[in-house]
Amino acid sequence: MDGARKIAEWCLHEALPFWAANGWDTVNGGFLESVTFDGAPVRGDVRRVRVQARQIYVFARAYHEGWADNLNRAEEAADLLRRRAWQADGQPGWAHLLTDAGQISDPVRDLYDHAFILLALAWLGRATGNTAYFDLADETLEFLDASMAGGGGGYVESLGGAQLPRRQNPHMHLFEALMALYRATGRPVMLDRARVIKGLFDQIYYDADKAVLREFYDQAWGGARGTAGRIVEPGHLCEWSTLLYEFHRVSGESLSPACEVLYLTAMRHGVNPKTGLLYAAIDPRGQVLDASSRTWMQTEWLRSAILLRGKGIEYASEGVERACAGLFDYYLRDVLSGCWVDRFDAAGNREADRIPASTLYHLFGIVGECMMTPTDAVGWVIEPK
Repeated sequence: MDGARKIAEWCLHEALPFWAANGWDTVNGGFLESVTFDGAPVRGDVRRVRVQARQIYVFARAYHEGWADNLNRAEEAADLLRRRAWQADGQPGWAHLLTDAGQISDPVRDLYDHAFILLALAWLGRATGNTAYFDLADETLEFLDASMAGGGGGYVESLGGAQLPRRQNPHMHLFEALMALYRATGRPVMLDRARVIKGLFDQIYYDADKAVLREFYDQAWGGARGTAGRIVEPGHLCEWSTLLYEFHRVSGESLSPACEVLYLTAMRHGVNPKTGLLYAAIDPRGQVLDASSRTWMQTEWLRSAILLRGKGIEYASEGVERACAGLFDYYLRDVLSGCWVDRFDAAGNREADRIPASTLYHLFGIVGECMMTPTDAVGWVIEPK
């Protein structure tokens, strides 16, 4: 069994059972924000709406794929989230933060949150066959169009919160969610919306001359000033590589050359030679800006490497094994079954003091790819149940 398959088996047989048992708030309902390394709930944290949506996605997708039978968790969490965060303060859109008891603690409407709400609704609709989830996705998109459309394309960062810098990251996840909605509904309008986001990537986010992806921008989508304008995240290079591949699969359009270029940049400049883990941030010349490493970066490396391996790109096979080795040697080592250490410093020392639930989304995002054979990637499609 190769390393990728071992990761998939760990996700399905260790991580999912652990979080089904330990990641739910038995007092107030909803998903916990984090647990301790002993598996105990961390109480009193604010609850990010995006994390609730990510966990809904995990359990809805696990059911749809036949990996687990925890759909009731996803549906109950979605019902609670709608009652607690959707227009709960009399204003349109989804609130940003909740208390652990379910009250709104921050009414800001945040673009990143809405992207993950859409992803969760796409998979809930697929898993249950209940089109009411797609109707709610439509209402959410109508809110974005009416209230959060931004100058120069895309959307503003938030309503009621910071407007700058503008970021590619929420748009990347909106791109992901729209493709998931297209898969779920078969409606061409969702693919058209995704194509608009890809246009932002092609015209703004991707710097073809330097083979990098820029993170932060001013109001008019010009590069942000100072250090922010230099930040390149190797994890996002890999994540965009994967999403460009997904767009190629769902649209039938030619695969963007940036799919391979971004992965190569991450491999050439973004890997810490001491630990073999991806750096958190570099600049366009490859200078390290943040040498720490987090779990999600390693999973995105693995997913993009698997897909490129499926295209017959020889160096990607080595990338698959290196990414798996980092996960097993660092993040999944010496922890409870189904748990991980989320952050390491430049020298490979642990920095995390708890286990964030938000990372489960990244781990389960790679399961389908990890279960493929090395030649499956080109034609692989998740068929409706």
